Amino acid sequence: AEYVSGSGVLNKLSIGDNKIGDEGAAALASALRANAVLTNLNLFRNNIGDEGAKALAAALRGNGVMTNLNLNSNNIRDEGAKAIGEALRVNGVLTSLNLQSNCIRYEGAAAIAEALR
Repeated sequence: AEYVSGSGVLNKLSIGDNKIGDEGAAALASALRANAVLTNLNLFRNNIGDEGAKALAAALRGNGVMTNLNLNSNNIRDEGAKAIGEALRVNGVLTSLNLQSNCIRYEGAAAIAEALR
């Protein structure tokens, strides 16, 4: 995470299938707040739950460069999805978001759908 916050050249980071969990997601989210070049982040199958999703959502609110975020096959539920939906309302640059194979039900899906209107 330290490298991500200070890097001025890294534009793609793929650390899928590493089981970083909520703690690792929160560390990356903190780094994203200071990073102005990372456009593609792949966090596939990392055991990220609602707390990690909320941290990433908070980072997305202020991030003006990330265009692709892959959160496929994590443990994100409605609370995390609602936080991501709120972030999407103010983030104008994210063009690709993969939430496939999470535990998102109607409430979370509705929050994301509403943000995309």
